[in-house]
Amino acid sequence: MANALKFIVFLAVVISIAGFAVNFYFGNLLTPQAGFFVSVDKGSTWQKFGVLDTGGNINRLNITGLNHNPKDSRILYATTLGSGVYKSVNGGESWHKLTDAHKILSARADVYGLAVDPNFPDYKKKIPDRFYLGVYQNNFGRVLKTEDGGLSFKEVYIAAKPRSPVFDIKIDPNRAHVVWAATGEGLLLKSQDYGETWKLVQEFGSAINSFFINPSNTNQLFVATFTKGIFTSSDGGAGWVDESETLNEFPGSKNIAGVARNPADGQLYLGTRFGLLRSGNFGVNWEPVDIIFPNKALPILDAAFGGRGSSEMYVALANLVYNTKDGGKFWQVRKLGTSKQLNVLWVDPQNNSRIIAGAGK
Repeated sequence: MANALKFIVFLAVVISIAGFAVNFYFGNLLTPQAGFFVSVDKGSTWQKFGVLDTGGNINRLNITGLNHNPKDSRILYATTLGSGVYKSVNGGESWHKLTDAHKILSARADVYGLAVDPNFPDYKKKIPDRFYLGVYQNNFGRVLKTEDGGLSFKEVYIAAKPRSPVFDIKIDPNRAHVVWAATGEGLLLKSQDYGETWKLVQEFGSAINSFFINPSNTNQLFVATFTKGIFTSSDGGAGWVDESETLNEFPGSKNIAGVARNPADGQLYLGTRFGLLRSGNFGVNWEPVDIIFPNKALPILDAAFGGRGSSEMYVALANLVYNTKDGGKFWQVRKLGTSKQLNVLWVDPQNNSRIIAGAGK
């Protein structure tokens, strides 16, 4: 659910057009201590983590997302605002910046979405990762694709209008040739040839925050917009149902900062201005999740989960991590030693005691 940054940037773009300065949510908390933090004991203790192999300052990175290779969680990709993409092959101990040999990926790109093809790498054939990026650079949203693990990229989509980032990108879990992209223009796009060509599936009238595919039924789709609520499809995108009325009883919940899905039980979580909401039927109905801060006090920035068979959940709120072991009845609060906002939480799928948090500006 590392989408609160998308919400902030979306508002920043809109407001800056009108000539206003933006200082959203946490402007008074900024310090130089960004980058990564790690816990190896399920969030009880944390320490600063990770170095750049070029000797640069990792504390200056504004982290927007953390993604792993489905075959090997030691291979990590960190997306950033203003600094492109960083890759680690040792679980985050060290990082190197991806420098595009074709100079398609800007060194200063805002990168919001990253989707790794689950069929790669193929170690026997020595074929590296194939993945896709949703970016905003040089005033336009774009989808970029690499087939060599990030050594070089090509542009496979560019937005028709300026100031419209590509905020999310997903690969169909059962059909890797099917790729989806969600844009700041409110467009949901689909490719059926590994991103080479695209068609418009639906226009939602508001920038799309997040897009999800139900891995148990890939015809079931979920879209969250920044300002017009949520939508579902049960037929692969041919028809859509506006589920936003289900949010009416939670004032402010249609302003969505981020969305997360628990892979253990499939439940969806919305981080909203109202607070944290949960759905057990892929967005049709919602209930509030009790947490030890007042609803509307602060936006939920990200959520991560303990894995299969676990009821543990971790929530990033400002510069704190909240942890529950019972689905939200009781919570513990942990401070990481930074006053930067925490935008990203990631639980290692091969070792759920290990958690990485990413902080930003």
